[in-house]
Parts: sequence; C-alpha cells; structure tokens
Amino acid sequence: MSNQDSAKKHSVKVSIMQREFTIACTEEESPQLIEAAAHLDTQMRTIAKGSQILGMDRCAIMAGLNISHELLQLKKNTGDSKKINSKLTNMHDKVDKAIEDFQQIGL
Repeated sequence: MSNQDSAKKHSVKVSIMQREFTIACTEEESPQLIEAAAHLDTQMRTIAKGSQILGMDRCAIMAGLNISHELLQLKKNTGDSKKINSKLTNMHDKVDKAIEDFQQIGL
C-alpha cells in the first residue's frame, strides 16, 4: 500500500448516546477513533445516569472535561516519570564512576 493509499480518507460510523455519527478518517486511524467514541459514550452515559436532568450538550461538556482532566494527569505523570528516570540514570552514572575510581586505586 502506498502512502497515498494509507492517507486516503474513508467514513467510519460511531454511536454515541444512541446517536450515529459518520466521521472521515484514514484506515489506520479507524480503530483509535472507534475506541475513542466508545470511551466518550461510556463517559457520557455515566454522567447521564448520575443526573437525569442533564441534556446531551451538558453531558458532552462534562465528559469532555473529565477526559481532558484524565489526559492532563497522564501527561503530568509521564513528565514526572521522565524526571525520575533522568535522576536514576544520573545516579547510576555516578555509582559507575565511583566504582571505576575505586578499582583504579585498588580498593
């Protein structure tokens, strides 16, 4: 398959809150789009179940806020992990250097 073929758009139908939406995406993006729509549907249904008075628009906004919050927490945790890995690598290098120095002086 050429790059042109892989970038070719096609339609994917997803269902969110019993409403069907047709969205254009590449074939490679289809599985992630379907998964994202299912996640949004689950979030919206959870919110709607908790409050019978919310309209679909408000459910969508609340679900969007919840998902955005999850994303920001994941990004923060990933950033923290990178900092920790960097510090561990730095400490590992220092220990290796100290061992090397001790070996050179015969300890």
